Amino acid sequence: MSKQISYDWNLSTIVKILLTGGRLYLGGWMIMSGTSYWLTQLGLPTIFPQPVGNTPLSSQMLVTMIEVGLFDIVKTLEIVCGLMLVFNRFVPLGLVIAMPISAVVWYNAIILNGRYDRLFSPTYMGVMCFYLSIILMLAYLRFYAPLLTWKAKMGGLGDFKKLIEAAKTED
Repeated sequence: MSKQISYDWNLSTIVKILLTGGRLYLGGWMIMSGTSYWLTQLGLPTIFPQPVGNTPLSSQMLVTMIEVGLFDIVKTLEIVCGLMLVFNRFVPLGLVIAMPISAVVWYNAIILNGRYDRLFSPTYMGVMCFYLSIILMLAYLRFYAPLLTWKAKMGGLGDFKKLIEAAKTED
């Protein structure tokens, strides 16, 4: 006898499916973006060319990041965050790491490149990675709420046990 899986198709289920799709899409994009950069660094063909800016300010920012080695860190973090999102592991942490990257990508794509016409373009990942990061962080808000403690008391060495327990918890 086969077991049939059934779902309660309500708004909550549909929203969770959409958010999961967004998480997978953002994670996949970050993996691809970071990997594409590292392929060129290893002398291999790229997945897609790395944009170096369409305006002098955008080019200056990106070239400076490359020259000082910051771009290597950013692209490595993109891969790490992407893996966290795709494999659904440490997602709140992955989103916290991804947010500043996404914000700089948005700033470069819209402000420095003057692409205000693409401010809400769903196919332009220069903006969508930022918007998806915001939406997903809101979806995981309950994990960030404790960070907003008004007067937090410092913990002790015993708190390290909580890190191990948290890593084992499936929530």
